[in-house]
Amino acid sequence: MASYALIKDKKVINTIVWAGPKDSPMDFGDGITYAEIPDDTGTNPSIGWGYMDSKFVEPPMTEEEVDDLKSQNISNNLSIKSNLIAEATQDVVPWQTKLLLGRNLTAAETEKLNKILDYIDALNDIDANTDKSISWPVKP
Repeated sequence: MASYALIKDKKVINTIVWAGPKDSPMDFGDGITYAEIPDDTGTNPSIGWGYMDSKFVEPPMTEEEVDDLKSQNISNNLSIKSNLIAEATQDVVPWQTKLLLGRNLTAAETEKLNKILDYIDALNDIDANTDKSISWPVKP
């Protein structure tokens, strides 16, 4: 027994478990063909998928699915930005503590601090309220 997709007009209209055409030939009706699933690429289609050039094709996303994906991408970008800023801010704490205690920073510490502050500024300049991929600055 194997799984098959029943196909009409290049669309999967049903899926069945069947012994196959060699063991039990069947007539599924006018214009209905079949293809074994999963296919050679491991694709497991369901009703509504397309079938073209002996390959299964996922149906296009609905407007709701597209909107959900955009919202998720925006949320991810905002979260990444927030996490990167929080992480960089934690790197500043030791130098900030030193300065609050009236101690001087070495030239190397001042250089590192300025690079981290520039990095935080670069992160703050990014508008993460987008569903597009963002090229994040590299942390020094």
